[in-house]
Amino acid sequence: MKFLLFLGCTTATKQYGYELSLRATLPLLGAELEYPKDMNCCGVPMKGISKFYPYYACARILAIAESQGLDVVAPCNGCHLNLTETIYKLKLNPSLMGAVNELLKEEGLKYMGKATVYHPVEVLHDKVGVEKITSAIKRKLPEIPVSSHPGCHLLRPTEFPRPEVRNGPLKLDRLIEAIGLKARDYPEKYECCGAAMIPYSPEAAIRVVALRIKRALAAGSRAITSLCPYCIDMLDGKQDAAKTITGDQNLSIPALYYTQLLGLALGLNERELGTNLNMSPVEVLLEEVKV
Repeated sequence: MKFLLFLGCTTATKQYGYELSLRATLPLLGAELEYPKDMNCCGVPMKGISKFYPYYACARILAIAESQGLDVVAPCNGCHLNLTETIYKLKLNPSLMGAVNELLKEEGLKYMGKATVYHPVEVLHDKVGVEKITSAIKRKLPEIPVSSHPGCHLLRPTEFPRPEVRNGPLKLDRLIEAIGLKARDYPEKYECCGAAMIPYSPEAAIRVVALRIKRALAAGSRAITSLCPYCIDMLDGKQDAAKTITGDQNLSIPALYYTQLLGLALGLNERELGTNLNMSPVEVLLEEVKV
C-alpha cells in the first residue's frame, strides 16, 4: 500500500508535528509514502481570483500521482476537499478537463481520472483498519477522555462524498478508542475552529477557539485531537491568545494530532512525533500516559 504524500502549504510550513507524526506512523502500519519533488499549491488561496487555476493546480498534482501509478494522501482538510472537488468537477465537465490537459501537455503530463485521494483518517480507518491498528500498537494508552475535532471540510460540503459523516459515528472517534483512549463528545465538535475568520476578524476567531476549548473542558475532555492542520493551528497554537482576549486563564487543554497520539501507542518518542513543537500543555498528557 503506497501513496504519494501531498502535504500542502500549512502542514509543510507551520505544522511540523503533523508531518513528522505522519511520516513516523503510517509506514509502521503498512502505508508507504512517496515524497514528490516537484509540487504546487492545491489552489485554494486562488479561488477568489481564478475559477480555472484551482482545477488546473489540483489536476497537476493528480497527474503527477497517476504518472507514478499512485493514489494521493492529502493530510490537509482544505487540500483534500479541493482535490476531491476537482475530480468530481472534471468528471462532469469534459471541456474543463480538456482545457486542463492542454496546459498539462506542456509538461508531458495528462490527468486521466485514475488517482484516488485519501485523507489520513481514511487511510487509517478504511485502508489500514481499526483491528490492525489495535494489534500493531505496543501498548494501549489509558482511558483518558479525548474529544475529536474533525474540522469543517472533513464533513462538508455534501455535494460529493466526504471522509466523515456528521450523523453517525466518526471514524476519528473509532481510531481514538483503538489505541485505548476514550472518545468524548462535546457540543461543538462539528463546528468551525475559527481559522477561516482569522484574516477578517482575528479577535472573533480567537473567541471561537475559546468557546471550543471551554465546551470541551465542560464535557470532561482532558485533551482534543484532530487531523486537520488548521484546527490544530487554532486549538493548539492560540490558547494563550484565547486566555488574553477572554481573561479566562482556565482555557488550557492538550491539543494534539491523532497521529501523535497513535505514535505514542506505537512506542515512538517525542522527537519522532514532534510533540515538543506543540504549543498547548501537551506535557500534562504525556506525563499521564507516562511517555
